[in-house]
Amino acid sequence: MAEKKVPMDSKKRSTASKTNHRGFRFGSVLKVFFAMLVILFLIGGGATAAVVIHYVNETPPFDPSRLATVETSYLYDSEGNEITVLHEEQNRVVVNLEDVPEHVRQAFIAIEDERFFDHFGFDVTGSIRAAYSNFQAGEIIQGGSTITQQLAQNAFLTTEKTYRRKIQEIWLALQLERSYSKEEILELYLNRIYFGNSAYGVEAAAQTYFNKSIDEISMAEAAMLAGIVRSPNNYNPIDGENKAEERMRTVLMSMERVNYITEAQLRNALAEELDYAEPRDPEYPYPHFVDHVVHNELIEILSGIPSIGSREEAYRAIYTGGLRVYTTLDPRMQSHVEEVLNRNDLYPSTIYVDMAQVKEAIAQLPPGRDLSWDQLQEFIDEEDGVPQPQAAIVLADPTTGKIRALGGGRDYQKNVDEILRFSTHRQPGSAIKPIITYAPAFEEGTLAGAGSTLDDSPYTGPGGWQPKNFDNRFRGWIPARDALYYSYNVPAVRAFEDLGPRVGVEYAQKMGINSFVPDEVGNLSLSLGGFTRGVTAIEMAQAYGVLANEGIKVDMHTVERIEDRHGGIIYEREINPTQVLSPQSTFLVNDILQDFVQKYLGRALQIDRPVAAKTGTTEHWKDVYLAAYTPNIVATFWMGYDEPKMGGIQQGWRYSTAFLREVFLEAFQDLEIRDFNRPEGIVRMEVCSISGLRPTEACRAANATRYDYFIEQHAPGVPCNKHRMPEPEEPDEDEDDVDENGEPVEDPDNGEPENGDPPDDDPNGDPPDDDPNGDPPDDDPNGDPPDDGDDPDEPQDGDGDQPDDPPEENGNSGSGGNGSGNQGDGGVVDNGSEWWRP
Repeated sequence: MAEKKVPMDSKKRSTASKTNHRGFRFGSVLKVFFAMLVILFLIGGGATAAVVIHYVNETPPFDPSRLATVETSYLYDSEGNEITVLHEEQNRVVVNLEDVPEHVRQAFIAIEDERFFDHFGFDVTGSIRAAYSNFQAGEIIQGGSTITQQLAQNAFLTTEKTYRRKIQEIWLALQLERSYSKEEILELYLNRIYFGNSAYGVEAAAQTYFNKSIDEISMAEAAMLAGIVRSPNNYNPIDGENKAEERMRTVLMSMERVNYITEAQLRNALAEELDYAEPRDPEYPYPHFVDHVVHNELIEILSGIPSIGSREEAYRAIYTGGLRVYTTLDPRMQSHVEEVLNRNDLYPSTIYVDMAQVKEAIAQLPPGRDLSWDQLQEFIDEEDGVPQPQAAIVLADPTTGKIRALGGGRDYQKNVDEILRFSTHRQPGSAIKPIITYAPAFEEGTLAGAGSTLDDSPYTGPGGWQPKNFDNRFRGWIPARDALYYSYNVPAVRAFEDLGPRVGVEYAQKMGINSFVPDEVGNLSLSLGGFTRGVTAIEMAQAYGVLANEGIKVDMHTVERIEDRHGGIIYEREINPTQVLSPQSTFLVNDILQDFVQKYLGRALQIDRPVAAKTGTTEHWKDVYLAAYTPNIVATFWMGYDEPKMGGIQQGWRYSTAFLREVFLEAFQDLEIRDFNRPEGIVRMEVCSISGLRPTEACRAANATRYDYFIEQHAPGVPCNKHRMPEPEEPDEDEDDVDENGEPVEDPDNGEPENGDPPDDDPNGDPPDDDPNGDPPDDDPNGDPPDDGDDPDEPQDGDGDQPDDPPEENGNSGSGGNGSGNQGDGGVVDNGSEWWRP
């Protein structure tokens, strides 16, 4: 960090510098200005001149003290406490003009304002010449504003691109020229302009990019610094070395064109090998959250404000506009999330690798091949490597949309590993099923309730696609509750097909999933997580937030309010809740997903309250997802390698639950315990467990009934037609059933529950439970959930893979972002993975 210095004191401006010739010059300026008004009057009429005069009258007062004001922007947390400043005064080291080498000054003048010493603040000739040069070059190589105008705009005006601002800028530039000498104006300018990466002024820029003081800067380095000013976030050598060097060459040629340097000096400068400084370590807390605010949400908001209007101007407003940005960050939870993500003991293993080398090696792999563990060892870099695997967490309030914490990975390293993994597209696996299939199906009535049945039998889709369940078994007709709880694939595909893929996609989009590509919208494989691009953890948090909030979508956000440098509010978040799903549909999904927690994940999560959850794992465990939520908090978690071809996370659910357990233990400390509401319009009724219709005596005789929840308006009213009572046999008079006294034996119980209670084999309307302790049924003898179970004790399949979450081992979901498994025109798209083939 550069040493803190006080900005130049305007009192040091010597009145002696305001010579008689300046007064004469300013008199000439006024004559020219009024001559321009006359011309405007003749060309455009009095109305045009009147508008100009009106704009001039509205110009902010010329206050020299504003030239010494450091306009920093500030970020605040949810409690109004300062998080960080986006550029501090310490990043600006003020230097006197005599300490700035002549070739540095000439570089800026040559590219920004070559007639600087000849004009009076506004350069008519230079503006015309710049326009012509830009036209010839086919790009903007010269600006239309003089150095004096740029200083005036930076010190007194906003960045809005309007005629009003331009006229006011010219008027203020004229006053600057009246009050300061050319040398003073140039000194103010060189100390004020922004160079990217929080460097303000030429001294800070020299230290940031070359680790030198400005008086040590070479000709080529000076040209590079001058070239940055046009677009600091694009032309600096840290963020865009090639663009920066190309811009440097433009500056050097401009210097030679205006005779500041000779042709020989130009050649020498172009041949100079530049030695860039190492990027500095981050100096602000909560870097993943702050980076998301600054480079994503804040940029999007500011770009949409008409007076700013572009990403470049938005960045300029952030770093020079003195904004006050109030965020949703919960510092306690953010610190805890970062601490949890950085705990190596929660990961299956940790290796530090050179990711640049890894990407090069992956690019050379044949299709369908991954890096082996031995190959990965070749890229180990314990000192500067990026830890793998990585993880991401989003923690938000579904009722307000406020994102409380964001974890983008472990071991944040500025300019090395700044990846915001919660914004990275990865495959969701089975975690997408409630969003794209079951909730929409309940809403549309294609599934009447949790007790509606789905066909789990062999299925062949377009192009011969044959999805399979995790254990390669089929169970015939099963309740929707079992299909979602156990995450069976075939019933999910059939439910998605009955719903209509486009209908499911429309609901998913309304809930917050915006990563679909047009070509995949009709694909059945989407029901199993087979996306072309994948989804982000923020999108998943948004979608699951709808389930948590009784079907109401409140946009997730991190920015609450933005104020300008004067305290005026320029943006304030408005809560516009949207009812995407009915409370009845969300209740059904939530009730089923609570089963998964109550019967299994609750033991791993150590839950002390009602929680619903869904896991998801993709083929070969490349991506591990877990979404867990209560009515007042939603969390999504992802784990995997940054490059899917680096490997997978076996038994991934064990790690995802361990992470969220640690997060929830802290989050639940001061969070009210709330239950999921059962809304009106939900009925609990007995149905046939095979047909999902009203049971008959034949269904009861076959022990094929269960109790479950239905949406009242869709509840089945038709009796089951799948069971028939057996034909009575002719009684054998010699073999009548009699007791020991010779009396006839009464008929046994007809199977109806006493007092309206459910049958004993299904006390809660849940999946069949043969375990007296309430654990999952005997088809999973270890008590682990078939979906995303990853249990090491489960039998191995023929390929040596464990039967994990349904989409994963049988190739029915997306894989590492490679493709969608299109069934578009009857053919299966080959995504480079054999498991996609029929």
